[in-house]
Amino acid sequence: MSRENLLFYGKSLDDMLRARQATIAPRVDAIPRDQFMNANIEEIVQYLVSTLLMEPLVVYEDRAEMEQHETKIDVSRIRDRNPFGDRDPIYVAGVEVIVTVPFSGDPSLWQLQPNHWQTVFPRARVLSPSCDGLGRIEIVIAQPDGEPHEQFKNRFDQEMSTIRFYLESHRKQIEQFNANLQTPIKSAVSSRRDRLQKSEGIKDLLGIPMKRRGDAPAIEPLKIPRKLVRPLPPPPKSGYQAEPGITDEDYKHILSVIRHEGRTFETTPKTYAVHDEEELRDILLAHLNGHYQGDAAGEAFRRSGKTDIRIEDNNRAAFVAECKIWRGSKELSAAVDQLLGYLTWRDCKTALVIFNKKNAKFSEILERVPSVIQTHDKFRRIIQPGSQGEWRFAMTSKEDEARQVIVHVFVFNLYAG
Repeated sequence: MSRENLLFYGKSLDDMLRARQATIAPRVDAIPRDQFMNANIEEIVQYLVSTLLMEPLVVYEDRAEMEQHETKIDVSRIRDRNPFGDRDPIYVAGVEVIVTVPFSGDPSLWQLQPNHWQTVFPRARVLSPSCDGLGRIEIVIAQPDGEPHEQFKNRFDQEMSTIRFYLESHRKQIEQFNANLQTPIKSAVSSRRDRLQKSEGIKDLLGIPMKRRGDAPAIEPLKIPRKLVRPLPPPPKSGYQAEPGITDEDYKHILSVIRHEGRTFETTPKTYAVHDEEELRDILLAHLNGHYQGDAAGEAFRRSGKTDIRIEDNNRAAFVAECKIWRGSKELSAAVDQLLGYLTWRDCKTALVIFNKKNAKFSEILERVPSVIQTHDKFRRIIQPGSQGEWRFAMTSKEDEARQVIVHVFVFNLYAG
């Protein structure tokens, strides 16, 4: 049997996927050091997952086209046409039908055999993708004149049925490969980061001293799922250097304090709605400093400007909280600009606390807040989707696009009617 134009016949799909997985460690090591250290582990993992994901082949039968023309067909191997078994070709008039079916996916997959296969393999010519991004397979069916035309359909249906079987086998195998990518990638990323940190004697973040007070009330932090899907941030202009910052654990606890106080405000809105932005800021500030102390037992959180709270080191912010009264989308966008305009360390973490005092339709505010931030020109990605009036976003600093600013948005309803 001729192997010409056989599909799913030859090299193993499983071997190709294993070879692809073996490139994980080299891909991790190939990321420039400054860019690697500037991104967090989740960003690098999602970036590499996106480069290694396999796209299964998909055929679009509803867009199939056909053409037919006259041809000469060798019938020497058809017993009824060659009863004496002559070895020389015997050509008779016939009809050739070519059915062209578009497909998406890597054309080389057509030549790879899945783990589940049949003893019969389909046959078609594979054409590379054209300007529309789609490739084509050409299924050629020819038969002598006088044969029933129904045979064309029967043979085409049979060929497509076999192709569908192999495509489904491919899809299951590729989807399993895609689903198992994160674990080995995260292991390789963590391993390289550990090597770099040990060899250079640094930690991922130095951490501004923030000693938890023993008498602080216990507030259970919430688990925060993340979904990071954007490409890696660029390396810093001046190269990577370890910089002060607050840990994820401290950030989570700071947000839990703000969340606890904001919800306390909501339970007695008339008590707190009389306060302006600065006064609401001072209430939050007092509670935050009830949990943390800075160097030499001073305050960790300080007033700076009209409504913001900051943790600073060498005139750069590692944490900023802005307190704003809701006055519309334009004011919200301006507040985001203000946050992104501060001189920050590489991985600044922030909170934008919005209080609604005058709008009876609180649900409308909850709908508008995420859309305003996602249309901002410094928006990078959503880290945490909206839940009970909260969102978390990754933004780019106005000062340096390599500097990431995490913006956690709270909206509390103080409307008392």
